[in-house]
Formats: sequence, C-alpha cells, structure tokens
Amino acid sequence: MAPVGDGGGNASAIDVLVVDDEPQMAELVGTYLERTGDDLEVATATSVGQGLDALDDRFDCVVSDYHMPQMDGLTFLERVRERLPDAVRILYTSDGDAELMIAARDADVDYVHKQFSTKQYAAMATHIRRRTAADSV
Repeated sequence: MAPVGDGGGNASAIDVLVVDDEPQMAELVGTYLERTGDDLEVATATSVGQGLDALDDRFDCVVSDYHMPQMDGLTFLERVRERLPDAVRILYTSDGDAELMIAARDADVDYVHKQFSTKQYAAMATHIRRRTAADSV
C-alpha cells in the first residue's frame, strides 16, 4: 500500500484513496482492497485534511468514513467532487440511517455499509472496478 504523497500511480491500476480517522481501519480497508487483485493501488489518509492534501488527478476513487472530527465524510466527498469531478466517491459507514443513504445518493455518492468481512471488501473492490470502468467509458 502506498503512503499518501508517494506519487504511486501505475498506469493500468485503479488508484484509490481511503480516508478514515482511525488509522487501523484505514490500513485494514486498504490492505483488503489491495488483496483482491493487482489492479487496485491504495493510499490511505487518517484525517480529512490529509485526504484533501493528497487529492490529485491520479485518484480514480475515494472511499471515506462518515464520522470524522474535522467534517463528516459526505461533506468531505462533496469537496472531493470539486477537485476530482470524475472520481468515484464512496461513503463507507456503519450508519444504517436512511436519511444519510438518501443524502449520499442525492450527492451522487455510493453508499457502502461497513461490515468487517473479507467478502464485503471483495464486493467493494468489484464495485470500484465496475464503477471506474463505467465512468471511463
């Protein structure tokens, strides 16, 4: 997994930024996404500020937790859209709040319910591949 700011970027890879204020969770999500195949290259950030600083044109997808101290994940992903309008944006949260799901949908943000299983990370990786392929067509 590439640390934020490493420049990474394999031309054939899908570059993903995972932002979660819990370092262990950011690392866990990144590790499991990368383990699903060689085509995902994941960088992690452990704060909204670090995530915003890391944004550049190489990211095809940004995955964010919802509950973070500086701003919530949905607001963060709206800021991501301003800088990377073509990036797939995923809100990854344990909240099952229907209003949050609707707000995410209205903001054109994919909503993934946080569950701690390898099957779920594999499903998220498949979703990322599918969405980035569809958005590049």
